[in-house]
Amino acid sequence: MLWVPLKGHKGVEMRRLDVSGQKAAGTTFIDLEDVEVPVENLMGEEGRGMIQVMTNFNHERLTICITATRQSRVALSAAFAYVLKREAFGKPLMDIGVVRHRLAKAGCLLESHWAWIEQFVYQMCNLKKEDADIELGGLTAAAKAHTGIVMKECVDAMCLLFGGNGYTKSGQGELAETMWRELNGIRVPGGSEDVMLDLGIRQLAKNFQRKTAELEKSRGSKI
Repeated sequence: MLWVPLKGHKGVEMRRLDVSGQKAAGTTFIDLEDVEVPVENLMGEEGRGMIQVMTNFNHERLTICITATRQSRVALSAAFAYVLKREAFGKPLMDIGVVRHRLAKAGCLLESHWAWIEQFVYQMCNLKKEDADIELGGLTAAAKAHTGIVMKECVDAMCLLFGGNGYTKSGQGELAETMWRELNGIRVPGGSEDVMLDLGIRQLAKNFQRKTAELEKSRGSKI
């Protein structure tokens, strides 16, 4: 892993990429052609760059989980506030059963997911890093995928309950429209949803086989 200066450095070309959301992130295409850097720009041990990146993924994905779960709460809170004040057919939208059902469904997903994230934070803070890298890798990938699923449910609820306002870039619906554009900025970075679900199962299968073998060996040693 190397630290490479970018702006004005020989062999480095950059161009800004226009993306649908996260405008402040500065998403940029970087092309490196025969770039030279000093030996002291080596980060960590030579030949272990990929390992260093992989062991950091748990923390990156957990950060995305926390951020997106908070955004989901913002979306659902805005939807609650809107349907309490918005009237249709002579009564608030909250008095309509299908509206309450949509809020309930999204709310149940959000609260149960947040409890799962708190469990992850506790484990990551209390397990040894080498143990957490093995035990939490697959689960964190699954949690990251589920975070996008939960956020989509909450943002869907917000946009649909806002009705036509949820499709406008100004006024009452500005937040709903913005969050809909930002949604894929959560579902893709750090590993897209389908990749994370697959990774989660593969890692969990490895851990299951390893622990089963250890348990069988432990039982055999006592006989």
